[in-house]
Amino acid sequence: MLDRYIWLSYMKVFLTVAGVSVILITLYSLTDFLLAFKERSVQIAVRYILNLLPIGFYILSPILINVSLLLFVGRLLSKNIDLTAQSFGLSPLRLSATLILWCASLSTFFLALNENFFPSLFRDLWHLEKTFKKKQEVGFIVERLWFLKETERGRYFVYIGTLDTRNGRFADLFLLRTSAGGKPVEVVEGISGSWREYEIRVDRGSAYNFEEGYSIEELTNFFLGTEISVGEVGVFAQKIEHVRTSSLINLYLKGSRLGFDTNRYLSEILYRAGMSVLSLMIMIPLLRVVLGRRSIKVGAFYFLILLVVGWFVIVSPKVLTEKANLSPLYALGGYAVLLAYVLKGLYDLRKGFRV
Repeated sequence: MLDRYIWLSYMKVFLTVAGVSVILITLYSLTDFLLAFKERSVQIAVRYILNLLPIGFYILSPILINVSLLLFVGRLLSKNIDLTAQSFGLSPLRLSATLILWCASLSTFFLALNENFFPSLFRDLWHLEKTFKKKQEVGFIVERLWFLKETERGRYFVYIGTLDTRNGRFADLFLLRTSAGGKPVEVVEGISGSWREYEIRVDRGSAYNFEEGYSIEELTNFFLGTEISVGEVGVFAQKIEHVRTSSLINLYLKGSRLGFDTNRYLSEILYRAGMSVLSLMIMIPLLRVVLGRRSIKVGAFYFLILLVVGWFVIVSPKVLTEKANLSPLYALGGYAVLLAYVLKGLYDLRKGFRV
């Protein structure tokens, strides 16, 4: 009975807060569409709103969930339900277990949606803004791509100046093959060529062999097998926020062997995981403070601190990679501290507070 009462009471507050946020997001979408879009139609407006609503809920969920929690717990405190429950031997953790389990389920749901649903929404929004808002052509060109291939014949260091992922055509290829000991063996310079599935072919170019001392001025039949397809390379032509999580993990694992800069893949993976569970990471310490201090004012102030600190920890992998050119693994220290604080909150809720 108590769990049902808590669940239904909280959901009434949460649905009210979520409903207000839906109205605000919709108004923002319509205002932005009417004022900023250079091409307008009902179809574009509906697509824009339908994409922005779930993304807005996902991004704002730490605020919506925990503001609802503060409003709900305020009602519990005013009726002394928390004190009554503790007097009957129910710990604050048992009292709030339904809410914590719900938030944990929602976090798991967000993790699942980050596989394809959210990246697709971000991609569609980006295309809408590029095409109808900024009137810019969406490109499929990858620039300055390089990778490493290791075979029995040696190591191949490959650089491609520009690659059109729609047809696989590329220009300005440079390839250096070295022996197992690192000695240069062959250099290939490709003016143009094509990348079909797992094979690169040079149409026009030249080559020089260091070991045998011969050069080929008109190279027309050079090809190199690759472990990654042109379709997989196509992720370089789109923003990393538009790529499936499984593809990011696959590229991270492959990239470690192929010589790609894998930091940006790992930073996005860590960011998505952290963003999905941020609501839960804030809820548990917030419950500890509100139920322990029995003060909504203290809880509101503490919520703002948790939100700022939690958000900073979650975005730190991307900041380290994109701004400081450092490994996102340094951000794991912040993740570990935040997790320890959450576990401390669970321990205190289980232990209870003096009535």
